[in-house]
Amino acid sequence: MQSFGENTINHLDDDTGELDYLRKQLKRMDGLSDELIGILDGFEGRLVRLEASIKPIHSSTQNLTKLASNIDRALTTTDDIVNCLNLPSKEETFILKGPDEKNVLPYLQTMGALKDAVDTVERNQLRSCEKTVNQMKQLLKAGMLHLETLFRTWLSSVSHPVDAIVMLDPNRDPLSTGSLKELSQLSTYISTSEKEIGYAVDFTKPYIEIRSAYLVKSLHGLSQSVQLSERHQGISYEKGSGEFLKYIECFVKMVQEEQNFAKRILGNPTQRLAALKGSIAPAMQELVSAGRQLNAVARRLSYYDTIFIFDVMDKYERDCAPAFKEVSKEIDLSDCTEMMSAFKVTALKSFYDFMEDVKGKKENNAFTNMSSDGTVHEMTSNTLNYLKRLYLWRDIVEPLLIILGDGGWSHPVSLSNIPEQQNPYGESTKGFALLQSFFCDALDQLTLSIQSRSRGYKKPTLATVFLLNNYNHILRQIRTPPLNAIFDDASEMKYSKLVKKQIDSYQDSWKPCVENLMDVTYVRSGTIKNAMGSGDRQLIKERFKSFNTEFEEIWRAQTTYAVPDAELRAQVIRDVKNVLVPMYGRFLDK
Repeated sequence: MQSFGENTINHLDDDTGELDYLRKQLKRMDGLSDELIGILDGFEGRLVRLEASIKPIHSSTQNLTKLASNIDRALTTTDDIVNCLNLPSKEETFILKGPDEKNVLPYLQTMGALKDAVDTVERNQLRSCEKTVNQMKQLLKAGMLHLETLFRTWLSSVSHPVDAIVMLDPNRDPLSTGSLKELSQLSTYISTSEKEIGYAVDFTKPYIEIRSAYLVKSLHGLSQSVQLSERHQGISYEKGSGEFLKYIECFVKMVQEEQNFAKRILGNPTQRLAALKGSIAPAMQELVSAGRQLNAVARRLSYYDTIFIFDVMDKYERDCAPAFKEVSKEIDLSDCTEMMSAFKVTALKSFYDFMEDVKGKKENNAFTNMSSDGTVHEMTSNTLNYLKRLYLWRDIVEPLLIILGDGGWSHPVSLSNIPEQQNPYGESTKGFALLQSFFCDALDQLTLSIQSRSRGYKKPTLATVFLLNNYNHILRQIRTPPLNAIFDDASEMKYSKLVKKQIDSYQDSWKPCVENLMDVTYVRSGTIKNAMGSGDRQLIKERFKSFNTEFEEIWRAQTTYAVPDAELRAQVIRDVKNVLVPMYGRFLDK
């Protein structure tokens, strides 16, 4: 226990010593901290005095920096103004000379520099430089005039007349992309520079002048061919062969191309529409003039020779009307519409003229043109051929018949009684029904006219041959294309009966011969007499003589008659033979 107490006392002594040492160190550190604080307080005071000394110098340096920056800007602006003021004398010769057509970019860059120079001087409001500013503006106007001239030159270079046949080539490139791009860029530059330069350029006049001449000259050859070489000879006219068809097709194609051309060249919508209307007007007027002249020719001709009118209308409705409708949204094409309306009136009038002619009302004497051999009458051939020609243009004929209505072809036609409502182009159920009605009405009237004309023959047999030939011709035509698509079995049966009736009537003309060959049986006292007396033989001789006389007269008369259809002629001869030859043989055997 004594030992443990001693150890504890020793540890306490050691801890007390260490504690005293730490207190001494802490006191020493407090002294050092006080000294450091004193040093820092002294340093802070010096910094405050230094700041007070440096602050005026810093403020002076900032002012100097601002002054230096202002001086630099002033010098730069002065240099810019000096360069701007020197620009007119430097670029005057270049601007007045005009741009190089092959490389216009340097000229546009110089024009841009002049515009920037004017803006720079005016922005700085230097009154002393007004003279130079005016000089630069005058140079800009001169440059714009040169650019306008260049626009005319480039526009003329792509406006050389083209051949009409080339226009119809679907693979034709109307204009190179490079040429269009250059023109478009130039016109855009000039348009956007108008406000800045104060010089407005109206493209309307040069565009109309150049492009109207281009259109007129390109189409002039077709216009002349219509006026000088157009042939309209009825049956000789072939579908699609008219020069006016090429003319109107080329005109529509060129108008469409011109519309696209103007959209790419003229950015101002108001100028573009005015320019487009003015450029197309002369060519359209020439087309309309040729169309009116052609229609005037058609109105003077008979219906049979105006078949080309249907070709014109068919071409317009099939290929041109959709394009015209689209173009007319921007351009007034009312003259063309009126021209086609005039064609329509002429076409409608031809139906009435046709019916009147078939009825024979246009002839003063229907019997003067009768053939001496009873062959097919010209009116019959013309009527059937005309109906076949109409069928070729049924796409346009059917809508026209719808306008007239059933039976309307029997009444005169004028522009006032044509409805404004347009009937759709092409075939339709209603149109086909009217086409059938029109064709059947025409044949009914033709039949009546043929019967009336047959009364002009003094010889009944010749009248029979005339009717037979005409009825047979009608029958054969309605049995074959294209008329067999229109006429039904009832029509065929009707004319088959008429042909049969005339064949029977023709056989009756041989009755005088047949009567002389009638078989005579002699019966006396209830028995057949086989042997003939002298009186009987004399009677037989007289009948032979009478037969020969009658036969010779009939033969002599009918050798001047004509049956052009070989099959019909063979049938008629065969039917007569089948009666005469057996009877003659039996009579001869007696």
